[in-house]
Amino acid sequence: MATLLLAAALIAAGCSDGTDAPSVSNAEPTEISTSATEKVPEATVPAPTQEATPAAVVPETPTEEPAPTAIRLAPEAFAFQDCGQVYLCAELEVPADHNDPGAGTITLELGMLPATDPDNRIGALLVNPGGPGGGFEGFLSGGAGLSGRLLARFDVVGWNPRGVSASLYPDCDDEAADLQVIGALSDTPENEAVISEVARQTAEACLAGLNGRADLISTVQTVHDMDLIRQALGEEQISFLGYSYGTVLGQFYADRYGTNARAVVIDGVLDASLTHEDVLVEQIRGFARVIDEVFDSCLQDAACPIVGNPRSAYLQLLASVEADPLLDAQGNVLVGPGEVQLALVIVTYLPAERWWLFHEAFARAWEGDGQQMHDLAQSYLGATDLGSFFSISCTDGGRMSEDDLDRLIERMVEEAGEFGRAAAAEARMCAYWPDTETRPNEPIRAPDAASVLVIGNRGDNATPYEWAVSVAESLETGVLLTYNGTGHTSYGLHQCVDDVVDAYLIDLSVPSGDIECG
Repeated sequence: MATLLLAAALIAAGCSDGTDAPSVSNAEPTEISTSATEKVPEATVPAPTQEATPAAVVPETPTEEPAPTAIRLAPEAFAFQDCGQVYLCAELEVPADHNDPGAGTITLELGMLPATDPDNRIGALLVNPGGPGGGFEGFLSGGAGLSGRLLARFDVVGWNPRGVSASLYPDCDDEAADLQVIGALSDTPENEAVISEVARQTAEACLAGLNGRADLISTVQTVHDMDLIRQALGEEQISFLGYSYGTVLGQFYADRYGTNARAVVIDGVLDASLTHEDVLVEQIRGFARVIDEVFDSCLQDAACPIVGNPRSAYLQLLASVEADPLLDAQGNVLVGPGEVQLALVIVTYLPAERWWLFHEAFARAWEGDGQQMHDLAQSYLGATDLGSFFSISCTDGGRMSEDDLDRLIERMVEEAGEFGRAAAAEARMCAYWPDTETRPNEPIRAPDAASVLVIGNRGDNATPYEWAVSVAESLETGVLLTYNGTGHTSYGLHQCVDDVVDAYLIDLSVPSGDIECG
């Protein structure tokens, strides 16, 4: 399976830590202009109404020749409106290709939770939940996982990046989900042929949705969009909080637009200096480590419902459901090997105290009841748009040759056995991807940025702690915050982490040196 770089998107998938999102007021909103000098009303929870058509922002015609990525907008034309959600909605028109201003425009959808304490509003906080492929809707519906302190002081703004946005969207989530599940079939020549064919069909579907514009959904293009969002909001500087894949956006924004960044927090850090292949290999090593811990936790818990050795039982269940899948009452497949693997993977994103979810689902599947295992797998498949995830990853990483793919699979199997082979689903699609301008793979310095708070979780599955250490060392103003915990990312999991992040974003108070929590 693909190893998603997502974090806070799990809130929308039903895998939150069980805490309630901070509440917002139910005052009736009106159209809100977001110029830098205006105060913004409290966030709202309006009764569902027919969705208003959001206002779009169109770039001004510049009076002098700017760089392609410095297009000036008309903030006065940018308005968030009531759209029947807890957040307000708007649209923003941006260049389709920041390297070619004559290539037309695309439209990005945005959402905003206005500051609940508008008299003490600091500014705008741009947030990204990860992915790639994570959108803003479910994320903002859960308060973006933020503390009440941050929701009070900031207009929290999310957006659907290109590749997730309706006007530049691969629209191949179903095909990508099928590839994700089928990739777990056992290693036989027949299954290999099936997986390769599904990968080809998935690539064709995604490219058809993009209408031949795969090169336009890159991370670098999205980073330029982020600064246009800042301009449209009328902010001289903007704060940013990105999780998981969103940390790549934060690193590149700090590097390319450092003077426009008031504060940058990156949590669950991906090392942008690594190639696509190295990311996948180092990441599967992290997943394998946490999976071992999930099994070990069962051995150490007398109440664990899995009988015998959980690793051996897991392999037996995989073989059993490949030969004879678990069905629902209507005869539909509930659990095959793909669902078993995805159910295991999704719990590795959670803190250790919630790993029992897999233990219980496994025990029920062992007895022939696959519903809970199926539900866990579906929570993984629904956590982000897999079509967007695969497409953006292939555009950023570049087309893989047959030799590249063979080498990658060999390395991943060496790290994690058959689990590693199954995790190559994303890369298999890249073998059928066109050549694109890939994301640069080099250490990011961000010399013009204010302090960048880099958060690493020692027990992280998807973004190994070592990546946070490396990125903090590379950044000229990086400050490392270490959380000695489990689960993916750290904010919202420990009060110490939350206090440090909130103090930095609100007061720009950053530790004088690296700090540990937990």
